[in-house]
Amino acid sequence: MKDGMFVFDAAVHTQDFTDRQIREPRDARPVRVLREQVKGFTELTARKGPPAFPGFGEPVDLDWANKVLFEESDTDVAMACSVPLYAHWKAGLGPAELSYELAASNPSRIYFTGGVDPSWQGLDFALEEMERQVHEWGAVSFKFYQYQDRDHNWRADDREIAYPLWEKAQELGIKMVQFHKGFPLGRQPVEGFRPNDIQLAALDFPDLNFGVHHLGDPYVDELISIASRFDNVYLVLPLWFNQYFLQPWPMLHRLGQTLLMCGDTRVCYGSEAFIWPHVQTYIDALATMEMPEELQDRYGYPELTRETKERIFGINFADGLGIDVAAKKRELGLTGDA
Repeated sequence: MKDGMFVFDAAVHTQDFTDRQIREPRDARPVRVLREQVKGFTELTARKGPPAFPGFGEPVDLDWANKVLFEESDTDVAMACSVPLYAHWKAGLGPAELSYELAASNPSRIYFTGGVDPSWQGLDFALEEMERQVHEWGAVSFKFYQYQDRDHNWRADDREIAYPLWEKAQELGIKMVQFHKGFPLGRQPVEGFRPNDIQLAALDFPDLNFGVHHLGDPYVDELISIASRFDNVYLVLPLWFNQYFLQPWPMLHRLGQTLLMCGDTRVCYGSEAFIWPHVQTYIDALATMEMPEELQDRYGYPELTRETKERIFGINFADGLGIDVAAKKRELGLTGDA
């Protein structure tokens, strides 16, 4: 816990960026370009913030990952997120199996978000895999990467492709599905990651929560508008924290817009570990962060109160997933009020 605040990291990953994962005989250049772009961004961020993962590209060591999260930081629980990008990577950019192994290494503290893709794998297979990942691997959520390539992409409001996924999620007891929006992890068209398709899905499935990562950058204004109108849309902040160390004022402006228009009950902390493994740096940053008076005066943004930070740190994401924070704190022997 951080100063008595429950910390739930909504986005930790174990990727495999190595050449052995590159899908052949597809052109490997987009993969290597992406790898260098991500590595370059981590190194750029590391100049002003926490250092990047020294073994960039390799799957994380499980003992090391648990040490980083639960010994070297105030993280209480975390979500191991799969990234089902299969167009360039054999097992996905963030393989579901590696995410499961990370969660299984510390099941009381690490939850597992599964990953499937109905356009790449086929809808029937994706539905079966959702069942398997819940029943065999204990998935509590699923994350989707909706644009593989020009022949394999889909929308969250597609009644034939997407709605069976949302129906299956509810049948399996899943409370939240999650999406990579904005920031293409490759050379796909950025328009393929606009968040607009979340609207009708959220409308038609009011009892299912829709978690959207990265504030949909560069479609931040659109996503804030959507979340302001649909109370089952959650905004998950990984990458925002990483960008904060490079551009603090623009990122505070984004956060202020989000809190002003959507309130503080659906904004969620995520570190994007382990590309950036010094997780405590992000926790300390949020714990001490203040909304500049200039931004409050000029734009009407709210203060970053302790209550708001407590919600962002962990309560919101847990609520969206249907996890009882008080019960989890008792299980882990943590003190302080939820």
